Amino acid sequence: MASARLEIPNWAPPPDWRWEPTATPAETVDVDPRAPMRALRIPGLLMPEALHPMVGSSEAMAATPAEGAQPMEQAPTPPAFPEKPRATHPRGVDEAHVRQLHARIDELYRRIASGAIPDPGTAEQALTWLKQAREALLSPDGYDEAEYYYSLAQTRYAIARRLWRWSYTYGLFVFLWGIAWLGLYLWALTEGRGYSARVVPPGYEGIWEPIMWGGLGGVCGIFYSLYWHVAIQRDFDRQYVMWYLVQPLLGSMIGMIIYMIITVGFLTIQGTSTPANPLFMYLLAFIAGFRQRFFLELIDRIVQTFTPNPRSKA
Repeated sequence: MASARLEIPNWAPPPDWRWEPTATPAETVDVDPRAPMRALRIPGLLMPEALHPMVGSSEAMAATPAEGAQPMEQAPTPPAFPEKPRATHPRGVDEAHVRQLHARIDELYRRIASGAIPDPGTAEQALTWLKQAREALLSPDGYDEAEYYYSLAQTRYAIARRLWRWSYTYGLFVFLWGIAWLGLYLWALTEGRGYSARVVPPGYEGIWEPIMWGGLGGVCGIFYSLYWHVAIQRDFDRQYVMWYLVQPLLGSMIGMIIYMIITVGFLTIQGTSTPANPLFMYLLAFIAGFRQRFFLELIDRIVQTFTPNPRSKA
């Protein structure tokens, strides 16, 4: 059996053929317009699937890039500017309350500036409190402080207005009260001398004039107090109306006490208990009626001299 013979053709290249390396295709860089800074696509090296544009949420864009892609370094996020804190007020205080307090401060400013408070010192103090109240409102949590200063100014304004009203109501009544007693005492010292014989016991005829002069001192004290507290201090208070009412009567009683002290001999004038010129006794009664507090304190010291100390064990 003849064996099969494998013949290998003797292959040789044609005489006009020569080997040359194939030209390498020009490598171009394509930039994805939808993701220009995400990746570069180089033909033949990167898979098209790896350069598919990322669409979707931020979590998908932050996923790991495909094999061979260079992840782009993320630009740092610029720091956010801090927001200016808004003015906040305590709970229960809204902008309406703040505007209302501003309006009340402006109104009180206008009243005080127009002369509603007669005393300059009092008006200046009230304006200072209003200024502090307005400055406190500029603070977010200064509403309570502003209301406190406004209340001080409002109270001072109300007191000043009330004292002014009392000065020309109760003060006018006290003035007329003093005028009435002044007329009565002047009548008693002139036309009423004959009437004194009906009310003065025999032997005490000289007591009539000291009583009247002491009362005149009390009337003078009324007028002086009105002048001082209404025109100068501007602090007339109706709580002291009773003090004004009793001044004439108390002055008359002090004049009677002065006469008794001199008559008994506790106080001698010109060497005798009964002075030859009674004008000094009248003057003393008038001064004691005018300065009743001084005389009453003197009487109290004399009484304490003859009174044992209640705290003493004797």
